[in-house]
Amino acid sequence: MHLCESARFSITLIGGVDLKKTLFKILGATLIASVVMIPPSWPADAASASVMQPWDKAQEHVELYQIWFADRAENGLIPVRQKQKWGFINYQGKFVLKPQYQLAREPFYQGVAVVNKNQLINRAGKVVFQDKNIEYIGSFNDGLAIAKKKGKIGFMNTKGTFVIAPSYEEGTGFYNQVAFVKKDGKWALIDTNGKTLTPFNIEAKEFGPTYGKFGLYPVKIDGLWGCIDNKGKMVIPAEFESKVEFTESDIEFGLYKDSHSAIIQKDGSIIHLDKNYRAFGEPQAGLWKVQWGGEGIIDVTGHVVVEPQDEQKIILSGDGSYAVKEMSEKDIGWKYYNKNQTALSDTYFADAKAFSEGLAAVKLDQKWGYITKQGQIKVPNQYEEANLFLGGSAVIRKGGKYGLIGQKGEMIVPAKYDEMVPLVQHDGFINSSSEKVTTLNPLYRVKLNNNVGILDSRGKIVMDVKYPDLYLDYVEYFHDIGPIATVWYTVNAKGDMISTSIDIQKGKRIFPQYSSVYYLGDGMYSGFPLANPSKYAIFNANGKTVFSSGIDG
Repeated sequence: MHLCESARFSITLIGGVDLKKTLFKILGATLIASVVMIPPSWPADAASASVMQPWDKAQEHVELYQIWFADRAENGLIPVRQKQKWGFINYQGKFVLKPQYQLAREPFYQGVAVVNKNQLINRAGKVVFQDKNIEYIGSFNDGLAIAKKKGKIGFMNTKGTFVIAPSYEEGTGFYNQVAFVKKDGKWALIDTNGKTLTPFNIEAKEFGPTYGKFGLYPVKIDGLWGCIDNKGKMVIPAEFESKVEFTESDIEFGLYKDSHSAIIQKDGSIIHLDKNYRAFGEPQAGLWKVQWGGEGIIDVTGHVVVEPQDEQKIILSGDGSYAVKEMSEKDIGWKYYNKNQTALSDTYFADAKAFSEGLAAVKLDQKWGYITKQGQIKVPNQYEEANLFLGGSAVIRKGGKYGLIGQKGEMIVPAKYDEMVPLVQHDGFINSSSEKVTTLNPLYRVKLNNNVGILDSRGKIVMDVKYPDLYLDYVEYFHDIGPIATVWYTVNAKGDMISTSIDIQKGKRIFPQYSSVYYLGDGMYSGFPLANPSKYAIFNANGKTVFSSGIDG
């Protein structure tokens, strides 16, 4: 697959044509969802019924619409629904299999697709397997699909043969040739042959593509957390009060069972610390900002670089340099140090911020400016507010208004806006992954005369400053086109909102004539035409619609 991190994705729309109430989110992909999202049991004759049965209505009670996309090289077919029936179209929007199924959400996999609740069809639409006693068949991955029969979970192959007999209470889909199954209230890891790789002693677990980089899955045993690998080996012993997750870094900070902190490496090595430190974020150049009473710094070997002191404050930069303010000497201020603990200069600043792109904002004589890593003034103190540099520019406030300056202090955007904040912020929550991506060409939400819009770090207007309100909702990541941000914006005085999509690396809107744009893969997109928001459209990279259907199918 060449979409996101996972093997398979879903697009889900909840809501009606009132787009203010529409919630467009990604639900699929983790393979666990193939169990969680399965509908309740339904009558055995539902697949052949001409009217919507209770099980089908259960899918529609929140007006749920879901479409799966599969890779062109193997499949080239997209399941869609039209007039309450599902079929499969090609990339030109032509029906290869006409709408005839009550349910057909799954893409083709190794020549077969799951339709209705318990049937497998081939690409010609011929039913190659069906069993009325099966309550559902989930997504295929690693050659197997989870299936429920007579109240028990098992796994079948593309011929409909149970490779792993239905004998479990619950289960996940397979990922990296392993899956979790539950028996007598406890989980175990199994392989594609059904061999149990761990005992049934796992009380809780995390699983799926999020952990694929390191292949370590958090598990809870006897009330404590550890990690197992794909072979079921306990790499990190279950000795931690909090979950240990290797998703961003190969080193983590955990709370040991003795309520003291520990530094944990993905290879299983553990460094026990003598206190219950609180760590902030990920290590910066091998250093961690921690708190125990006041703030301090430790390195990844557990060595205390700066001893936490009562009320002491620390600013740690990405390059390992840091600033310290000893609160016991309130009138002295902040002092900067290099990573090797040598003072950057003898100057103390009234206020300070971390280094970013070689400069740090500092406050002297009630005004902000910027210094270099040699401690020299680069941009004189003249601003009422100064922020981190992102993508070569920084937000400043002067004369009560906000603008952007470059690293030499040159004005990129005049200080004329009432507000200017990074677009990654929504309701006080920062999406750290989005923040990392958007720093390549940061986007800013700006406000002027009670209207808001978006501009980038070069001062280019991405969305005109004319909307009552807007916010970034979420960011999706795609291998072959990069990340796409979904931004909701208010369109009238009543507060009605619709969404637009922005390529946040290029800093420009994509397909502004559509709302809720989602990349299906291989140059194909989906969304809702603003001119007719009750229609759901699939279109190509030129914006040409190849398929259209009502929201209700």
